[in-house]
Amino acid sequence: MKLIQLKWLFIGIVLTTTFIALFAFSTSNELSPVLMIRENMEDAVQLQEAREIEKPGKIWVYNNFIFVIEQYKGIHILDNTNPKNPVNKSFIQIDGCTDVAVQNGIIYANNAVDLIGVKPSSDCKSINVVSRNRNILPELKSPQGWSNYDYEQLRPDNSIIVRWESYNH
Repeated sequence: MKLIQLKWLFIGIVLTTTFIALFAFSTSNELSPVLMIRENMEDAVQLQEAREIEKPGKIWVYNNFIFVIEQYKGIHILDNTNPKNPVNKSFIQIDGCTDVAVQNGIIYANNAVDLIGVKPSSDCKSINVVSRNRNILPELKSPQGWSNYDYEQLRPDNSIIVRWESYNH
């Protein structure tokens, strides 16, 4: 093989290897904690317009409503008056939300480490946070098994982990 052909073969191998390494790094599944200062987390509980369900979690049926968890983000409220055509009415933003239950018209959900009670209006156009029990639930652990020490050193005071996301998110 001629020297020029070897040179181009070598350059092609180097470029291919570099591309593969960069692609593997950029598509890493490494996760990092998403932190919120407690006051911001509490203030962020609010009713929003209906949105598409992306990462559904637990489901709770109560009277003519279906409540669907959006993993770590909140609760979708669907009007199920016509079971053949449920209507997505609204979304309650509750950061760190993974669980829901409803009793006597009050939606109970975890707001990361807190358990809150939320009362929606009958038309689902407003909500009222009627209870909050602070720090009664464990904080979300790393899905990759990190120890607390790995991220506690740089963590702001009064911050709470509300979810884990990919570095590339």
